[in-house]
Amino acid sequence: GGGIRSLNVALRQLLDLYVCLRPVRWFSGVPSPVKHPELVDMVIFRENTEDLYAQIEYMCTETVAQSVKMISVAGSKRIARAAFEYAKKHGRKKVTAVHKANIMKIADGLFLRCCQEVAQEYPDIEFGDNIVDNQCMQLVMRWKNYDILVLPNLYGDIISDLSAGMMGGLGVAPGANYGTKCALF
Repeated sequence: GGGIRSLNVALRQLLDLYVCLRPVRWFSGVPSPVKHPELVDMVIFRENTEDLYAQIEYMCTETVAQSVKMISVAGSKRIARAAFEYAKKHGRKKVTAVHKANIMKIADGLFLRCCQEVAQEYPDIEFGDNIVDNQCMQLVMRWKNYDILVLPNLYGDIISDLSAGMMGGLGVAPGANYGTKCALF
């Protein structure tokens, strides 16, 4: 709850590393709680520069803190487009946008609408959406139904850790952060 600004977040913002790409695959010999983990083949696209990770926070009063959830059209469309382009290039069949637009109607509603608009540019790729808490349950129970997930920053962080746990832990989870000008692996 204190200290300096996250260096990871600062680097992602400074270098505009807007995509956190996390393949979800099992490595032979790694214990997994999933039955038949060798069948899991999913990719997570986490928007990396906005949402609550923009770190816009302040104290409203001495007893009330507030964080700003920043979601933009530009940020939402470019992460959605990155997910769809990946799907197109790698022969993936479905992109699922993960959100909480039922509660955060403005911010997450904007993210969902942007994903829906981008999906119309890719008619050959199936598009769906899911509420983040239900998505967690679905990944545990019906992970075979998912191919590519696209998420705002906070949900992407949580879902990528959940998915890493399905495959044996964060220590074996591959990933990369990239933008239009550079990448960090």
